[in-house]
Amino acid sequence: MAEGMTATSVTSVSTATKGRVINSARHNHWVIDSPSGPAEAVSTGESFLAGLSSCAVTLVQAVAAADGVALGPLSVEVTSYRGPDKPYDYDHIDVAFRYEGMAMADAERLTQLWKER
Repeated sequence: MAEGMTATSVTSVSTATKGRVINSARHNHWVIDSPSGPAEAVSTGESFLAGLSSCAVTLVQAVAAADGVALGPLSVEVTSYRGPDKPYDYDHIDVAFRYEGMAMADAERLTQLWKER
């Protein structure tokens, strides 16, 4: 690995329940279910989308703070679309940023910076 790089690792382990995994990151553990599994826990797709949306929120918060831009409430909704003929393939993913209490130009700039990164 190149000098100065940060590595993040998550491990998923199968369980006796078909379609269910136990995930571990550092000292945190959580259950994720496949759509073909028991469908009681957060699904694999929802977990993937949550990673994207939480990354977007926290990156925009960090950039705004570094730039001295006052950031009000921010939500990011990520929606995926899959076709019936390919249920495991994403057709497309929409990402919607919702800023409150800030100028449109600042919101557009912060969203563009997220897209570039």
